[in-house]
Amino acid sequence: MVIVQSIIKVWTYLLDKLVLFSLKPPIKTLGTLGILFLAAGSVLLVREWKPVDLTNFWAPTSEHQNTPDPLVVQFLEGLPDGAVVEGDKILHRCDRPLSADYLAREYYSFSAVFSRSDLADALIDENPDAFGKKYCKEGSTVAIPEPLTRPLENSPLGWEKERPVRAIYLRGDNTVPGRLMREVKSMQDSGANAIVFDVKDILGVVNYSSRVPEVEEYRRHRPPIRDLSKVIRYLHDNGIYVIARMALFQDQNLSEVRPDLAIKDRNSPDGILKVKGRNLWVDPGKDEVQAYNLKIVHELLTTGVDEIQFDYVRYPAEGDLSGVYFHEVKDVHDKTDNLKRFLATAFTMSRGTGVHIAIDVFGVVAWGEEVDIGTTGQRLNELSLFVDIMSPMLYPSHFSRGYAGFDNPADEPYHFYKEGVERVLALSPPGTVVRPWLQAFAWRVTNYNEDYIIQQIRGNHSGGGIGWMMWNAGNTYEMVYRAIRNSPNLVHSDKVDDEVAPSL
Repeated sequence: MVIVQSIIKVWTYLLDKLVLFSLKPPIKTLGTLGILFLAAGSVLLVREWKPVDLTNFWAPTSEHQNTPDPLVVQFLEGLPDGAVVEGDKILHRCDRPLSADYLAREYYSFSAVFSRSDLADALIDENPDAFGKKYCKEGSTVAIPEPLTRPLENSPLGWEKERPVRAIYLRGDNTVPGRLMREVKSMQDSGANAIVFDVKDILGVVNYSSRVPEVEEYRRHRPPIRDLSKVIRYLHDNGIYVIARMALFQDQNLSEVRPDLAIKDRNSPDGILKVKGRNLWVDPGKDEVQAYNLKIVHELLTTGVDEIQFDYVRYPAEGDLSGVYFHEVKDVHDKTDNLKRFLATAFTMSRGTGVHIAIDVFGVVAWGEEVDIGTTGQRLNELSLFVDIMSPMLYPSHFSRGYAGFDNPADEPYHFYKEGVERVLALSPPGTVVRPWLQAFAWRVTNYNEDYIIQQIRGNHSGGGIGWMMWNAGNTYEMVYRAIRNSPNLVHSDKVDDEVAPSL
């Protein structure tokens, strides 16, 4: 009876919030979600459901508004001094000589040209009479190339979650136009088709200018992504699937700006958990921590990204945890319940938007060791109910020496990917895609080469994985590109001809 009452409670709560605040795009699959929650109730709601307060997420909107679009008004208010809008044109009146590079920087978000250097060249090419060398003449009028008089609006590509994704990871600071354009060319030349990039990294830095008030209030770092909408548009125009990676509960910035949200530690002089001498973690069980991240999720759902991937959707496993106190955690199952509470809300928000939800999980938890599950809260059979894609980090080098009987697990890529993917699939509901992270770095590997990359891909295919993502913290992928370029039949195939692990 308690379970049934809890299911009705969460379903009524979600319906109330999602209808009241009319998400854009609108929710289209509430019936499907009802079935999902009824089926999942026995797992999710054994304990009392405590919903995240979404009251202040979205303001109610009227269907009949004659006032100008506030986003367009806000967008045009950002035009630099000297700008004039005439219909669909944007002009700049040069009251003094200004370099094309300067104008390209000032008008970057008001032109569809992706590269700032390309925009500077286009300014000169399209306004030959206004420029003397690389400076506009005093009193001249410069027309901005490919002008934007309203914000770019992107939509997801619409790929089914079962479509094989072949991705590489980029830090937020490596999505600047010049670097990104070079990476996309290498991807297209080799057969990769997706990019995972940090929209919120493990330092808690939100790497783009956000409309979430708390993000900008707490910001202490300049965002490296000048214009997120242009990054997404450029990638989509080049056929690249866009995965926005969002680190959740390891968040140094939020932990330091809002120490009341940090994990408490009785053994720490200031009462806050330290890892490597720093405040790195916020408490996953606190409503305000979850709400802060859910506001970012809501914003991302409107940007046109194809997938939101949550990392650090767990409790800390590092450092001295003997004196920690977690909010709303009486036993290890409460950790999982707190994580599910976040995922269920984010998953519900995403339905009908065309955006897939994925989570990164420790590879070792697939082997079912309770010590790992209890520490992190990553009970895969429960978390997987509220995602489209499970992305285990099965890096062979991260298994301790002697694990599963191997002297050096780092030298057994085929085994750990085949068995690891099989284990995650067995713990996930039907229809869940398992797309693992592959090891694109040499740590602990005796002979790291192209064959090592290929063995991981083969193991993943043999285990039933669909697609893969390459991780290299330094974003160096030359060996990956060579490996997949030289093995097109394997890379582009959904099947593996034989189940025998190749030898190094």
